[in-house]
Formats: sequence, C-alpha cells, structure tokens
Amino acid sequence: MIPRRVRTGSKGLRERTVGERTVRKLATRTALGAACAFGTLVAAAGPALAIGERNDPGDGLSWVQTVLIFIGIPVGVFVVIAFLVYLPSMVRGPRYRPGRPWTSGSVWFGGPDDANSAVESVTTLPASTVEGGGASARW
Repeated sequence: MIPRRVRTGSKGLRERTVGERTVRKLATRTALGAACAFGTLVAAAGPALAIGERNDPGDGLSWVQTVLIFIGIPVGVFVVIAFLVYLPSMVRGPRYRPGRPWTSGSVWFGGPDDANSAVESVTTLPASTVEGGGASARW
C-alpha cells in the first residue's frame, strides 16, 4: 500500500493509503491511453507509407475533385446541420401569430366543466369590469 496525505477539512492532514487495486486501475488506464495514442499516430502515418518503392505518390487531384473536397464537403455539412436545426419547426407545423384569425377552439383553464352554459348564465358584468382596470388601476 502506498501512503498518501489528504486534506480533511478543518482537521488538517492525515494519511490515507491507496490500495493495490487503485494502482492497477491507474496503470491499466495509462497503458490503454498510451496504446490509443500510438495507434492514432500509426494510422496517421499510413498514407505516407503507401507511397511505394518508387516514391511516386500517384496522380494529383483534378480541379473538380479539389473543389468537391474543399468546398463541397463543408457546404454539405452546413446544409445537413441547417436541415437538422429547422426540422422540428417544419414537423410541428404553423402556429398562431398576432393579427391572424384564431383557428382553434376556445379553452378555459381552471373553469367549470360546462364552459358554454357558464358563459350564457352571465347576464351583466360588474361595474369594475365595465369601467376598466389592470394597468390603469381603476378597479
């Protein structure tokens, strides 16, 4: 076991041991990270190793291939991202905008079960409602 000092709040420092299992985990993760980094470097060097014995890298790209690679691919990625951004609003459909007529039915949240009969039973409005209210402070 490897001793290690750790801070424990207002009590100061105390020694705590790290078990062999923790050390093995750390060593395994470090080895895996190094192996992944080495594999990435080897994979990146692959095209350089494929030149061949004559040191002939092959034919160059035509101007069409160059334009497609350096302009076509970024534009294509931009179009796909823009489509994915606008897709939810296209699927949802139109929504109400101020000034347009209301096309849906009326909804009374927290009102009585039979809203139509409750509205028809009102014969007169209270004076405060007729007079005004709200921001004008006339209740």
